[in-house]
Amino acid sequence: MPKYIALLRGINVGGHKKIMMADLRMIFEKSGFLAVTSYIQSGNVIFQSNEADTKKLEQQIESALEKAYGYLVPVIVLTRSRIEKIVSDNPFKPLDGNDTSKVYYVFLKDVPERKTVELFNETKFQNERFFVCKDYIYLKCLCGMGKAKLNTNLFEQKLQVKATARNHKTVLKLLELSKS
Repeated sequence: MPKYIALLRGINVGGHKKIMMADLRMIFEKSGFLAVTSYIQSGNVIFQSNEADTKKLEQQIESALEKAYGYLVPVIVLTRSRIEKIVSDNPFKPLDGNDTSKVYYVFLKDVPERKTVELFNETKFQNERFFVCKDYIYLKCLCGMGKAKLNTNLFEQKLQVKATARNHKTVLKLLELSKS
């Protein structure tokens, strides 16, 4: 049975949209998913499902969360192999050696319009670099994400799609936890 990684947007941030990980795992299990594991409070869930359509999985999870909590939590579902490919294609490795401590992956819920991406690609901030790919973004914040102007809210606003970001270390841990 295929393994998937669900990335939830905007939970447990500053006391807003608080969801306990035990409750989150239970919601996934009640939704029929198997081998459910969560990782840290930011909303990372590894699970198994026979459903092959990640968009259907996203809708199913979002509906279950909205029913349980009364508000929408955007969810992005990816396969392990997709995340492996994104990590292996990281353009910052050849540019910056092995220093990945300031590398982030911004996962987009949908593919933004090409013209929107072209306009956004003109955005420049000191100490911050990014590469917009199909439905994800490589981001390097030399001063850390907490001080970055290129944050998830800005990406959502300018690209007009929902997004969620994870640091390199978290993405590697999700890959490790999702091994068969």
